[in-house]
Parts: sequence; structure tokens; C-alpha cells
Amino acid sequence: MDRSQPASSNLMDNHNRLIADILTRYRTLMMLATVQAEQDRNNANPEAMAVTGISIKMEFDGLYTSIKEFLTLSRKIKELWVFGPLGIEDDDRKLKQDQLDQHVHRVADLLNAMEASKMKQLAESNGATWQPLVREEMESQIAAAAAAAAASAASAASAGPGLGAGR
Repeated sequence: MDRSQPASSNLMDNHNRLIADILTRYRTLMMLATVQAEQDRNNANPEAMAVTGISIKMEFDGLYTSIKEFLTLSRKIKELWVFGPLGIEDDDRKLKQDQLDQHVHRVADLLNAMEASKMKQLAESNGATWQPLVREEMESQIAAAAAAAAASAASAASAGPGLGAGR
């Protein structure tokens, strides 16, 4: 593999090679499958049929392998396109990424508003009020719950072993 070529051209070379191999093997399979139907030769003898059967099996195995390699290459190209360097040359990539981020934030805001509306409606139907937690409030509540859990674990450990031991 030539390291001076970009990776995308090597991938496309492999892609083209695999397509050519698949088409060649398919053509050979079709020719082998119709060899007994040729009019000018008598290919219906057992030896010719055995050779044709073995050849068909070998070509089919090769076709199967080429198709598996092609699917693997296709998956690799897709992964590089989505996660890797193949889309870097795109001049509008930054603009598209910013637009996608804006859409994600807008959808998240809409979902949060829907959830807040449902929670408010549920709370009011039960005679209560509902207010969304602010991030700092959530963090302080989580820290308080963790401290309470640690304190209860410490008090259980200080109660000593032997409790519930059946003495």
C-alpha cells in the first residue's frame, strides 16, 4: 500500500477491486451454470458435470468472500465518514455542525418544555405545585443524598459486627 496516497483513494481502489471481483465471479458462475446447455458440445457426461460442480462451488465461495470483504469495506467507509477524517475537506462542515448543535438544543428545549408542562399538570391535578430544579439545586440535593447515604453506612458499620448474626 502506497503511503503517499490519501486513505480515501486506497479505500476507493479496494472498493473498485472488490466490485470487479464480484462481477467477474458472478459472470463465471453464470457461465459454469449454463455449460451443459451449450449446443455444439456434449457436456452432459459425469466427469464434466463433476468438474463444473466443483468449479461452481469454488467460484461461489470466492464470491461469498468478496461480498463479505465488500461489506466490511463499506462499513469502514461509513465509519470514517461519520466519525473520521473523510468529511474534513468539506468547507461547510463547521457551519453544518453549528446548525446541527442549534437543532439539538432546540429539540432538547422543546422536550424539556413538554415534560415541564406534563409535570405541572400532574402536580396541579393532585393539589400541589411543581417547579423545575435548577442545576445547582440538583447538584446540592445529590450531594446531600450522598452524604446521608455515607453517614448511614458509617453508623451501620460502627454498630459493630454480630448484629443479625443469630446469637
